[in-house]
Amino acid sequence: MNSTYDYQQRPMTKSVLSVVLIGPDEERRRVLGVAFRQQQVAITGELGAYPNFNHLAKLTESDCDVVVVDLDRDPEVALDLVENICSRNSLITVMAYSSDRDPELLVKCMRAGAREFLSEPISSTVLAEAVIRASARRLELDRQKKVSGKILVFWGAKGGSGVTTLASNFAIALKRESSREVSLVDLNIQLGDLGVVLGLTPSFTIADALRNPERLDQDFVSTLLVEHSTGVSLLAAPDHCIPAPLVHNGNLGKLLYILRDQFPYVVVDAGPSLGGSREVVFEMADAIYLVTQAEISSLRNAQRLASHLQETAIGERRVEVVLNRYDPRNSEIDEARITKVLDLPLKWKVPNDYLNVRRSLDTGVPLALQNTPVARTVYQMAREACGKPALPVKKSKWGLF
Repeated sequence: MNSTYDYQQRPMTKSVLSVVLIGPDEERRRVLGVAFRQQQVAITGELGAYPNFNHLAKLTESDCDVVVVDLDRDPEVALDLVENICSRNSLITVMAYSSDRDPELLVKCMRAGAREFLSEPISSTVLAEAVIRASARRLELDRQKKVSGKILVFWGAKGGSGVTTLASNFAIALKRESSREVSLVDLNIQLGDLGVVLGLTPSFTIADALRNPERLDQDFVSTLLVEHSTGVSLLAAPDHCIPAPLVHNGNLGKLLYILRDQFPYVVVDAGPSLGGSREVVFEMADAIYLVTQAEISSLRNAQRLASHLQETAIGERRVEVVLNRYDPRNSEIDEARITKVLDLPLKWKVPNDYLNVRRSLDTGVPLALQNTPVARTVYQMAREACGKPALPVKKSKWGLF
């Protein structure tokens, strides 16, 4: 195979372990491929060069179980690659391959996150044991995926708080960081515009779900979803106003239960007003992102909701204050005062980046697919939500990632 970043994933049954081989040496890849196939493993892709940033994202978002990285051509770059794959997708089992059996190299591989170290020449016994461990790990991960998902709710203290922008980009970041399925639900039923923000024109909406409570099951709800190019599944709001009485707590709760059983993560754009239905959404939420701004009316509404949550059983839920469009140079209300007013710590501060946000809304290109200050904050939020450590800001000396 030529030295290239591109690879083609080939069809395989779910029971077969899938492996992608990375290494500039074609003959060494061939030897690896033969050895793995003898273990009844499917080689679903080969990369003849260490991938750059864009191709790395494609690789870590692919549905592969194992990535084998050949270290010998350039150990430093290869180890950097191992670390990046492990940090981006913890579900992938990374195996390092080298003719060098230096114990120090083995330690470096383990520190980078590699779970297996394969040395040349390959021992069929060692490889078989590594494959068994990788298969067992995949089975355990599959078992964990069957556990009910998490509901993550974004609620705005007032209209125009930026909830839709944050929720949509958070969902995309969560999909990429967790490498798991994510649904995005627009509960701003009368004036929701997640479909517009994501550049989608859905045939069905949440109104179809709520109008047909007797048909609510996983198969029916699946037909109402539309998939964004990033893999996020959207349950959109209607493109026209509908009567508020359409929303009943029982129907809404049933819908959210179905989505939670189907998706590991359900991100909800609750908008600024849900009326009485707000309580059922908050009660089911695993996390509530309370979005406010550094101005009096928004903080007043946020303080009232925060106080209400503290007085109810919902207060046991995790409430995270998100200060949106924050510019400390132009704010007359400092962080200490905001924290005192809300009686909650400021968990997230999203910088004011009007030009990039406006450009994203006008073009339909999500901020989560761009390198902007807002995107970096949203990715940190997503990493915490899926249990990954905060990503330190560092400049790679190798210039590949």
